[in-house]
Amino acid sequence: MSADHDRLRASLRDLADVVEPTDMYDRAVHRSRRIGRREATVGTGAAVLVLGVLASGLWQIPQHKQADVPVAARPQSSAAARPSSVAAPPLRSAKPTRTSASATVPARQRDQGGRPTKKPRPAKPQSRALSDMTGHVFYAERDSRPDVVRMSPDDGAHEVVLRDAPSSVGISPDGNRVAYVSDGTLLISEAGGEPEQVLAGVVAADQAPVWSPGGDRLLIDATELDSAPGILDVETGTVTPLPAALAAGQHFRWSGDGTTLVYATSYCGLKLTEGDADTSTSVPVLGATQTRDNPDGLAACKPTSVDITGRRVTVPLQTTGENTTGTDTADTIVDTSTGRLEDLPVRGSVVGAVFDAEGNLLVRTDEDGRRVLSLFGPDNTLKVQATEPESVRDLDLLAYTR
Repeated sequence: MSADHDRLRASLRDLADVVEPTDMYDRAVHRSRRIGRREATVGTGAAVLVLGVLASGLWQIPQHKQADVPVAARPQSSAAARPSSVAAPPLRSAKPTRTSASATVPARQRDQGGRPTKKPRPAKPQSRALSDMTGHVFYAERDSRPDVVRMSPDDGAHEVVLRDAPSSVGISPDGNRVAYVSDGTLLISEAGGEPEQVLAGVVAADQAPVWSPGGDRLLIDATELDSAPGILDVETGTVTPLPAALAAGQHFRWSGDGTTLVYATSYCGLKLTEGDADTSTSVPVLGATQTRDNPDGLAACKPTSVDITGRRVTVPLQTTGENTTGTDTADTIVDTSTGRLEDLPVRGSVVGAVFDAEGNLLVRTDEDGRRVLSLFGPDNTLKVQATEPESVRDLDLLAYTR
């Protein structure tokens, strides 16, 4: 045993001679850092994986929740959480917005009280010679008992056809006869001639004598009809009452073709009836008392003439509640189907307008003190536009005839 121990000790001495000393602290630190880096890498990868899973799960969760939420209640931020490639649905108001009527109707088509939306460009006349007017122009003085004057366009000369007219007058379509009422009696005179008594018991306050387009009948108010409107056959003297439903009407006027009657109501609106019908149709806007129907409070108390079809009527334009005294001269054209006011293609202010039985429209305008007469045909063509003679400047336009 001692020999074996000796050999072992000798081997250990030899080994000790060749072994070098080692620093275990540095090795331990190096190993510790390597293990830390490996653990950090693993941890980071795990964290990234977890975040990816969580992100994937969170991506789907809002979509499922939002599906049950009404569109109107969705918060604005939800749209920002969606990818840009997906279009967010438009937000809708939970309460519908009501569009006001004025937002869809143009001004002065607001009809704005039926007024025109835009003034048209002045038309170019076919002639500027007064002599090219083929009819006669009638005027009346501004007086309680005015003289009635007829002007011939041929030379611009005028003559008095009725002095001191005691009532409103009616001029026949051919311009040769004048009808009026004096002391309750209807009289007809040839222009400048002696009057002929036609019928007693006639009043003219709410109905001036109005000739039919053919010149053989007159619209009147007769006491034998309880002062209701009726039609007088001039040749026979027979008076036929208008239908009972029209008895309250005032200031009746025939259309040029004789098929339509336009008249005023007691509240300064307009109505029209066709043929012998006992029903009538109201012209919109005018005389309406509701602001939404008549924003400007427009009224028409006295229609003065009607075109050939009954579609257009001349009136002295007024406002509701205005006194009608001294308003026999028309200055406005009204569309009877819409109640809109027609803006004419003329310069200056309209101070007179009247249709003849053939549908021609004579318009009188004032521009900086200059009076002009414009004659439009039934197709609205401006036939003649000429300066009015100074001799009739201070008179009111009354009628235009053949």
